[in-house]
Amino acid sequence: MDAERAKRRKMADLLKSGAKMLDLTCPECGTPLFQLKSGEIYCANCDKRVVVIKEGEREGAVVKPLLWEELEDTLLMKLKETNERLRTEKDPDELQRLVRIIFSLLETFENLKKAKSD
Repeated sequence: MDAERAKRRKMADLLKSGAKMLDLTCPECGTPLFQLKSGEIYCANCDKRVVVIKEGEREGAVVKPLLWEELEDTLLMKLKETNERLRTEKDPDELQRLVRIIFSLLETFENLKKAKSD
């Protein structure tokens, strides 16, 4: 299946799943954007969420909550990856290094939560 057909298929699948096509296009690729049932706006071609900033809105006010969410997700993913390595590691020096990484990630996660609530 060529790329254009795959893109059309993905857009059709989005419509079938209840997403609605918007009268907006992706700023990166020009493909029509879709609003998912969750309310998120999505580009089927770029395969990512798109943030729409309305006239008069401050970019930071819109992007900041998404950035916090992304940072939390990244930290949790890194914690999971490090924990998986910790489970199988036998070398005491490497175990100690992995534990330090986990503590650092947890500390960063807690600081992020504090900064988010301020």
